[in-house]
Amino acid sequence: MDIRERQQAGMTVIELAGRLTVNDRPGLLKGAVAAAVDRGARDVVLDLSSVMYIDSTRLGELIAAHVTLSRLGGQLRLAGTPDRVTELLTMAGLDGVFSRYPSVDAAITART
Repeated sequence: MDIRERQQAGMTVIELAGRLTVNDRPGLLKGAVAAAVDRGARDVVLDLSSVMYIDSTRLGELIAAHVTLSRLGGQLRLAGTPDRVTELLTMAGLDGVFSRYPSVDAAITART
């Protein structure tokens, strides 16, 4: 899994790429969101357009990131969610939990 962070239109965008599995360093995704929060981010867009697969362990990190931002009055937005990841969210009963957008630009535009 590769993670990159950038700022776009005043929002934090965290780009994820590859396979998000239990074999990755534990807490990598959660840590990236926590670091953004520590720098003052309250709304974060996760760009999942380059994610090939996500397992239940990393799904747990998505949930933790969502909870962290929600408690601070912010929001975690998922952008470019691949069909395979959308299917996992649906199977886990989480399809209504996350705000999902077709692109990073759409997620940023929707903030207002």
